[in-house]
Amino acid sequence: MIDRSQFNAEDFLVDSTFQQYCAGTDKLCIEYWEKYTKAHPAQAQTIAEAKRLYVILSGNKRALNQQVEALETQINPEIKPVKLRKLLWLKVAAAIVLIAGGSYFYLRPSSGSLNKQTATARIFTTCSGERKKITLPDGSTVLLNAKSSLSIGAEFNQKYREVVLKGEAYFDVIHNKNKPFKVYTTDFNINVLGTAFNVKAYPDEISSEATLIRGLITMEALNGQGGIITLKPSQKVTVYRTLPAKEKAKVLKPMAPHPEITINHYTLIKDSTIVETAWTQNRIEIYDQDFDQIKAVLEKWYNIEIRFKSPEVEKYRFTATFSHETLNQALEALQKVEYFKYEIKGNQVIISK
Repeated sequence: MIDRSQFNAEDFLVDSTFQQYCAGTDKLCIEYWEKYTKAHPAQAQTIAEAKRLYVILSGNKRALNQQVEALETQINPEIKPVKLRKLLWLKVAAAIVLIAGGSYFYLRPSSGSLNKQTATARIFTTCSGERKKITLPDGSTVLLNAKSSLSIGAEFNQKYREVVLKGEAYFDVIHNKNKPFKVYTTDFNINVLGTAFNVKAYPDEISSEATLIRGLITMEALNGQGGIITLKPSQKVTVYRTLPAKEKAKVLKPMAPHPEITINHYTLIKDSTIVETAWTQNRIEIYDQDFDQIKAVLEKWYNIEIRFKSPEVEKYRFTATFSHETLNQALEALQKVEYFKYEIKGNQVIISK
């Protein structure tokens, strides 16, 4: 029997029966929670707050349509609403729950000035090997990783708090219950109240992921697989892309099968370092990964292009930490674990057996 007497609003929000009560989709859940509320008047205010948060985080079609129209005039006339999709339920562990419904759209912002008084937008960008800290108008901070871009509207924090991310960023969001913070990527959208989380969504990689460090976020994948997933601290959702036929033809070796969405915990190593966010401390943490898996990390970190001449080498597995090492030092360290040859020509690194 679950003791809900000490629940706060977020605890109610991640209860699947409470979500169905808020959505009005299950008669038994509605009856149960109506009786519960009457029997626990001391929690009435907390339950009301949880219902309000559900409405904010799950979205409202009418409000979203109005929001799209407003953003069209404020950011770019090219903003295009995406058709609502029928969302499928994703069965996950008990700690992960789904909120039914919701809508989404994809933004294509234009560049401009950050000044809140102007009517233009701002795009922050980083090059390979570069990281940039950004303080947004609401006081939230964003650490932008290499080869990434973050776009915000000119009226950010006035009517809404919304950003568009391409690449990777660590967000530390100021709490504002009246203005949820939204992150849009090409693979998923995230709704936030006040929290810290990492988003990795590079267009040239086969997957995107969101990792929650503290607080509460909801995440909606745009591939039609699953509803709105609610994450609690230490959880990570990975969304795998389906490669177009032309791209599949370019892949020389068959890719291992995988589900379209996976839910796991972040990787915590012995000194309490979180592998997924180690880059924010100017470190690369490689933990039992294939050479092929760490290829993209090394390329962005050192501004290089890696080409393998041997499929066998791609499957070499490594665990390592790099911070101030040069490219040669990093490769030499990896050679001590699994021997391979490498040749550097300009910004291209050719690796062979």
